[in-house]
Amino acid sequence: MEKGHYTEEDKAFMCVTDKSRNASRIRELINFIKLNGYQKIGIANCFSVNKFAEKLKEILSAEGILAISVHCKESKLDAAELSETMHGASCDPKSQAEYLNAEKTDLNINFGLCLGHGLLFQKYSDAPVTTLLVKDAKNKHNMMENFA
Repeated sequence: MEKGHYTEEDKAFMCVTDKSRNASRIRELINFIKLNGYQKIGIANCFSVNKFAEKLKEILSAEGILAISVHCKESKLDAAELSETMHGASCDPKSQAEYLNAEKTDLNINFGLCLGHGLLFQKYSDAPVTTLLVKDAKNKHNMMENFA
């Protein structure tokens, strides 16, 4: 493997990342947001973890960070629009990204989106995306539990 060839912007970003380390993941995120001067943070969350996404918003707000959240079913997309074999309310990661793009967020957080939905959200997000909560319903979101 050949080493990466970084731009000056990439190098500066890597240095900011280094300065925000060695804390809990949420504290690391807060440090990273502040060190980058980000003003508006987006949270794209699964409906099933809405309560925890609201808690994250409170934590960020207490740090003086504006956070905007949007859950996966907020657009009220009918699953039948995606496939005639599906029914009911569907997750809509593209609309989540478009909503946060319209809000002009500086950084977006994938907070418990399903694997494929998280990938689509990241694809359509204008802002960089970090994952804070990995959805693993079988293991209560502890993806390394009972790994086999």
